[in-house]
Amino acid sequence: MGMGMRKSLHRMYTVVSKLSEDSSPESPACCRVLGKFKWPTLREHFFWKNLLVGLAALLIVWNLNGTQKALAQTSNWDQYVTGMTVIGRPNGGRSCPPMVWTVAADSPAAKVGIEPGDVLLSIDGHRNIDIGQALPLLRTTEAKTSSVELEGEKGSYTVEVGRIKASEIFVKQGLKQGPEGSLFPSDATDLEMQRVSKIQSEPPRDKKVFNVGHYPDDMDLYYPGFELFVWDAPNSIMVGGIEVGPAKKAGIHYGDSVVSVNGVSPSRKSIAELEKLFSGNSSITMKLVVDRDGVLKTFNFPLEKAEDIAAENHKRRYEGKMVPAIIPDKYLHCWKTQ
Repeated sequence: MGMGMRKSLHRMYTVVSKLSEDSSPESPACCRVLGKFKWPTLREHFFWKNLLVGLAALLIVWNLNGTQKALAQTSNWDQYVTGMTVIGRPNGGRSCPPMVWTVAADSPAAKVGIEPGDVLLSIDGHRNIDIGQALPLLRTTEAKTSSVELEGEKGSYTVEVGRIKASEIFVKQGLKQGPEGSLFPSDATDLEMQRVSKIQSEPPRDKKVFNVGHYPDDMDLYYPGFELFVWDAPNSIMVGGIEVGPAKKAGIHYGDSVVSVNGVSPSRKSIAELEKLFSGNSSITMKLVVDRDGVLKTFNFPLEKAEDIAAENHKRRYEGKMVPAIIPDKYLHCWKTQ
C-alpha cells in the first residue's frame, strides 16, 4: 500500500492510523486503508494501514496504485459513524458511484441490512454524490439518524441508519488511540506508539518485499500476510503494511524489526532472497523473531496462501493491483490506472 494508506489503518498496523470513519487500510486501505494503516498512509498497512483491518468503520478513497488513502488525516475516535466502509473514486460521477466495502458486525449499518457491494445513491436527500461529498454526510459529532438510499442485489432500498462512536468499533477490532489520533493494536506500548508515529516515509517500491498492496506477485504463494521494508541505513528489515492474516493474528506489529526467520538472519539479503525466505509453496510453520523497542519477541504461525489472505481482507487482484473484492465487473473500470 502506499504512504497514504500507511498513516491511515496504522499504517493499517493495519492501515489504520488517522483514518476517517465511515470512511476510510494495515490502512491500511485499504486502507487503505486502507489507509495508513497516518489503516498510516495506513502505513501501508495500516488498514487499510491495515488494516483492514481497522477499516470497518471508515470512508476510503482507493488509490489507483492499489492503496487506500484516508480522506482526512484527523482522528475519528469521538465522531459518530454508521459502521460501513464506503469506497469510491473522487469525481467519479454516476459511472463510478461510492459503494459499501465492508460493514462492521453489530453496527447500525449491519442492523438495518446494509450489505457489502451495495451502491450508495443518496444520504439525507443528497444525490449523485462522490466519495468526498459522502464523508461529511456520514461522519457526525452526534448520534443522529440518517436516511440512506442504496442499491443492492434486490434493487434500490432506503433505510434509516443510526450511528455509534467510532471508538466503539475500533475497540472491538482490538485497536486503541495513540499519538496524534493514530490507531494502534491494543497491546502497543507507549514507547512503540511514539516510535511508529515518527515514521514519516516508507522506502521506495524496489526496497519492499511483497509490494503489491502488501501481497506477493504470485498469489499462490504462502506467506505471513505483511510486506517488508528494507532500509539501507541502518541495515534492517522491518515489518511494513500488514493484513489480517497469520502474522497479525499471532501478534506481529507494523514497525517490528526482523531479527531472524526460522533461525536465518535476513540482513544483507537481496529482495529476491528475502521473498524466498519469507514465503513458500506450502503452509509451513514460520518462527519469526523480532526486536520491538529492545525487547526480543518470538512468534510461531503457519503461512497462508496469499489468495486466501486477500479474501479474508475483502480484496482481489485486478490489473496488477489489489482492489476491493466486492466491486462488480461493470464498475471495475473505475479502478483502472489513468
